[in-house]
Amino acid sequence: MEYSEFAKKVVLHDTRNRFAKFDGNLDCVPDVLKTFYKENNPLDVEINGVRFLPVEKLDSLQAEYAFLNAQFVFATCNGDPIFLHDGCVYTAPHGVKKPEWELLAKDIETYFESLLLK
Repeated sequence: MEYSEFAKKVVLHDTRNRFAKFDGNLDCVPDVLKTFYKENNPLDVEINGVRFLPVEKLDSLQAEYAFLNAQFVFATCNGDPIFLHDGCVYTAPHGVKKPEWELLAKDIETYFESLLLK
């Protein structure tokens, strides 16, 4: 996926959305999203209720949702985490002891595209 095109469309959707390049360490980010965060770090981005978190806040986001044992939480929607696990995108209800995961997309590209179609 061309993440820069995704970012442009997100900004067109709402001009308050802001992305920026990131030159720091991306070791905590899965390979599939490294290019996204390097070229389009979501400083202040929300689309269709999904709030993306910038690289600088990803460590605290992982800690907050550690109980899920998910591979990588990258966004929230109404307080519920949105995360990658084994290449798929899931969500789960926040505040539930043993939350059931809901599959949102089979891969990150499909998920990002679905946000643009809503």
